[in-house]
Amino acid sequence: MPTAIELLEAKTDELLGALKAMAEQHCFTSGDDAKEPGLTDSGAISANGEALELLAEHGRFRIVRGMGRMICGYWPENDPDKSANV
Repeated sequence: MPTAIELLEAKTDELLGALKAMAEQHCFTSGDDAKEPGLTDSGAISANGEALELLAEHGRFRIVRGMGRMICGYWPENDPDKSANV
């Protein structure tokens, strides 16, 4: 039987997964022909910026720059710096 901690960790993982899916739909990610391919930005929308910051705290997004509501960074699968500690 799972412990309370294991149950909480599983629920946290589930919620972070849902938040990542939402952020992937709401935030813009540049294509391969862009100056910075694979860069994702919050579109200066507060909720998107907060979601990206929370995901970064849990290693699911790497922020490269940000000011206020505008957060820019990479999803692990798009990160050009594969050696980054995400």
